Amino acid sequence: MYYDTDNQWKAAYNNASLTCNDRERLLDPKNYQIIRLAPSAKFIDEHSSCEIIEKNNESWYHCFGKRSFFSMRPRWWYFAIGNCDSQNGLYLEYSLLMTNSHNKTNRWKYHFSFDEFYALPISLLFLFLIIVLLLSSIIFSYVLKKRKMLHITFRLFLHSLFCELIASTLLWMHFDRYADDGEGMPLLKFCSMILRQFSIVLFVLLLFLIAKGYTITRAKISTCSSIKIVFFISAYFILRLLMLGWEIIIFDPAQITYMSESVPAYCIIYLNICGWIWFSRCSWVTVKKYPLKKRFYIFMNIFSTFWFWSGPIVLIIANFILDNWVREEVVQGVDSAIITAGFIFFLTLTCPFCKAKHFPYHIRTNQIANQQNNFPNNVYEIGAVQNGTTNNCA
Repeated sequence: MYYDTDNQWKAAYNNASLTCNDRERLLDPKNYQIIRLAPSAKFIDEHSSCEIIEKNNESWYHCFGKRSFFSMRPRWWYFAIGNCDSQNGLYLEYSLLMTNSHNKTNRWKYHFSFDEFYALPISLLFLFLIIVLLLSSIIFSYVLKKRKMLHITFRLFLHSLFCELIASTLLWMHFDRYADDGEGMPLLKFCSMILRQFSIVLFVLLLFLIAKGYTITRAKISTCSSIKIVFFISAYFILRLLMLGWEIIIFDPAQITYMSESVPAYCIIYLNICGWIWFSRCSWVTVKKYPLKKRFYIFMNIFSTFWFWSGPIVLIIANFILDNWVREEVVQGVDSAIITAGFIFFLTLTCPFCKAKHFPYHIRTNQIANQQNNFPNNVYEIGAVQNGTTNNCA
């Protein structure tokens, strides 16, 4: 049994210069890191032993037992099977149950790795928050629809929020099952990660449409801008999927790695910074043409700075500052918090019950067809256009 230090597992694994005996000599017998799987072997506890059994007219070694680990800090433990000084291979059937608590009723820790101790409560907390946000969004949608202000951008927000709801539900279901059997439902966890990428990409698309003033100051976006948005969003979505695939296909399970260490993750950092610059520029152009929306876009720029820069900052902290044994749950909590904060912020700005200057919509959905590419600056100009007193609203 090796643990995660430079002179243990890192020295033994994938090191072609070491023989089987050399790898064995890396272990300290005083720490009981070597377990002899033989009937004549001596074990440190009375519950462990090996015996010879007959199975299909063949003799088998049947070994069973338990082992407790105590260390100064959380560690990763690696099990390696060796048959040194032998010309024959080994056929092994094994079953391991590794727990982090002697108390089976402690569902938050018993089956979970140390870096996932709070994965279940974190997933449950943010699932509850997302449900509250979705219910609030449904109420807002009803009010906006009655006022004929349920625009495409708000509907896009609802799609993003719904994807996050399904993702959070699946993730909670996985961890809840994992707390009971130590296996969970990996397929649900994978689907949850995919749906979260959909949610994030839809929200980024929403930010770009808002920056261009779509449904706020204009009814259409130019072909050139549409192509740029499609290209950026497609690249962003592909990179986020590649980041997940990189962790599954490229990363070695025997190494301590996280998906933020992948090449696509660093490419996403670059896109985040480019997206923030583009959002800021588009917002500035929109405000220059429509000064009455200045208050709304000031808030949006403050938020977009937080949104686009949080990803790079979290990645750098996760890869270079956080200890490996806390990274998983910290990143899970921070990512969920950033996504939830985005939903809360957008709902606050679009709250139909608040008579605030930062409310973005002033054109009704049934009036968009009567407008040209650009909307009038306020509702009074709309009336003038409909009465035929104004020929140009742009």
